[in-house]
Amino acid sequence: MMMRGLRVASLFLAYSGLAWLGDYGAALLARSPDPDERVTVQEVRSVEVDVRIGDGGDCGFEVERELSIDLGGEGTLQIEAGAGGLRVEGREGLGEVVAVGRACASSAALLEELVLTAERVGDRLELSAHYPDGAGRRNRTARIDLVVSMPMGTDVDIDDSSGDMLVSGAGNVRIDDSSGSIVVDGALGSVSIEDSSGDIEVRGASGDVAISDGSGGIDVRDVAGSVAVRDGSGGIDVEGVGADVLIESDGSGGIEVRRVGGDFSVDRDGSGGIRFQDVAGRVDVPAQDGRRGQRGR
Repeated sequence: MMMRGLRVASLFLAYSGLAWLGDYGAALLARSPDPDERVTVQEVRSVEVDVRIGDGGDCGFEVERELSIDLGGEGTLQIEAGAGGLRVEGREGLGEVVAVGRACASSAALLEELVLTAERVGDRLELSAHYPDGAGRRNRTARIDLVVSMPMGTDVDIDDSSGDMLVSGAGNVRIDDSSGSIVVDGALGSVSIEDSSGDIEVRGASGDVAISDGSGGIDVRDVAGSVAVRDGSGGIDVEGVGADVLIESDGSGGIEVRRVGGDFSVDRDGSGGIRFQDVAGRVDVPAQDGRRGQRGR
């Protein structure tokens, strides 16, 4: 039966009751799932590999799964990651999306509810990590550390709650994150980041960069287009921008800008010094006495 959304789910299975079986129990968990328990679709396939069961420190139960999905042309990869580390990397010559998730939980029951799914909706491939209710409360550890490989230059749209993130070799990048550090390396398009807390680093983008951050340092380098920043607290360091640099607002923390091909302006600044050099265009920044300080071309 044809379905509008092509869906495949890889379940992180609990293994309570099998632990006493030792290696035999692990073999049972590593076997291929019953064909009646999963959707088999030509464009989307699920492959289980490298299943490991053991003590994961704060995660007493852990398991690893791999999900391989055909991206289906030049679509967008949407990732809903939740809690845990996330690494997304574009790779030359790769024709599919490969997601490897290490799920760990403080109990077998929580591990059973950690689920990784992939679904195609129009020209988007949606990769989602699902968590049990109440995860993150005291004595209820549950997270998925996720590594996603994709064709070089794929556009990515990421929603993440907590954990460090690295994105490299993507096309256009959009990130909505709550906490944890963010590194975007070598984006082949524009970058848009909304973040509550945590350091942000952008190392190379062929388009524009827009950042809205609550707290944490911001470091942006080697951007072909323009850079726009709204920041609550934390230092801002920008270097090597082909077009304009605009600091829309900065609550606290120093601002340093170097090697700008266009204009440099600061609309609102709270506390912290402003330093700049090698700006080709117009400079418009608040002076220390509260008046605007301007420099023409």
